[in-house]
Amino acid sequence: MGTALAEVVRHLGFDTFTYGCGTAPTPTQESRSYVWTNLPLEWVRHYDQKSYVEIDPRVTDAITHTTPMLWDRFAFPNTKRLRTFFDDAAKFGVCSGVAVGLRDPQRALAGFYLGSARLRIDDAERARFFGIQGDILLLAHFVHALLTTNVMGRGLPAPSMGAALSPRENECLQLAAKGLSSRQIATMLGIGERTVHFHISNLLSKLGVANRHEAIARAVAAGFISA
Repeated sequence: MGTALAEVVRHLGFDTFTYGCGTAPTPTQESRSYVWTNLPLEWVRHYDQKSYVEIDPRVTDAITHTTPMLWDRFAFPNTKRLRTFFDDAAKFGVCSGVAVGLRDPQRALAGFYLGSARLRIDDAERARFFGIQGDILLLAHFVHALLTTNVMGRGLPAPSMGAALSPRENECLQLAAKGLSSRQIATMLGIGERTVHFHISNLLSKLGVANRHEAIARAVAAGFISA
């Protein structure tokens, strides 16, 4: 599917795609996360290890939009953390694009992201976007339906299974092993509870386990954390 999807994405005038979703509809349920992309593996690993999901405005803002969100770095505050993120992203050709938030009552919030090496969205590109945003939304829902049915719905392993835990995921796992709830972990780390659930979902996918109790047992057995 990746090759065909990449061709459709290029036809729409973009260079890359990323789709991500969790398996549970509410934060109170244990969930595993699934992410597919044609971005370079080096960027995927860098994004993961830097925990950029905590500050990536495409992720944090897209879920509040009911329509596809056109973005470039100039659409967001010029903070030090965002400058670092966008500078790193630009090295891999992710300079602007479209973010689509997807709501599914059977799944966690999902996102579909198209990326481009264009540094700034000009008036011509904005006009072109408004002409194809229906096609982008249709593609996002098609990808969501296809992957949730054929991969997630069949319980197949996430693409990240076996990958190393990020420093933030390790922190969340260590604190969970001490009996802290997601809300308590969020308070201790100074991040949102939703973000903690995202990190927990990621580490469950990487370890190939169903819940945090299995994750803790696996980590103890492997010597990642002390019993």
